[in-house]
Amino acid sequence: MGETLERLKARMAASPLVRLLGIEILEMGQGRARLSMDVKKEHLNSLGTIHGGVIAALNDVACGIAVNTLLIPHATSVTLDLRVDFIRSVSQGIITCEGEVSEKRTQVAFAHSRVVDEMGRLLSTASATYFVRPFKEK
Repeated sequence: MGETLERLKARMAASPLVRLLGIEILEMGQGRARLSMDVKKEHLNSLGTIHGGVIAALNDVACGIAVNTLLIPHATSVTLDLRVDFIRSVSQGIITCEGEVSEKRTQVAFAHSRVVDEMGRLLSTASATYFVRPFKEK
């Protein structure tokens, strides 16, 4: 049967990591995704600012969803490489991440993303590489 955009959104929203971090999928389609999350105390490091791993995960999810929007209904992707540049940190508030596909090939896709705070200040940028593989129903 394959996957549709609606099923992809539902599958991503049901991801244990997405649920754990409280990531909300605001929009997605045609090689792009926009996500947000409310920074909570559980997301903070020992310095009281958002942990770099949380920012990295948000970038990865946004890029991964963006890539997957171009692969449905017959393929999906897994992360091969993720590079994150941390620019500024926050301790609270809503942060938003926009991911976009740079290039999609037969077995590999490239994407980039950026995270901003509520005032539009840049918190991080990322670039990622994904392996494209056949989608298998569970």
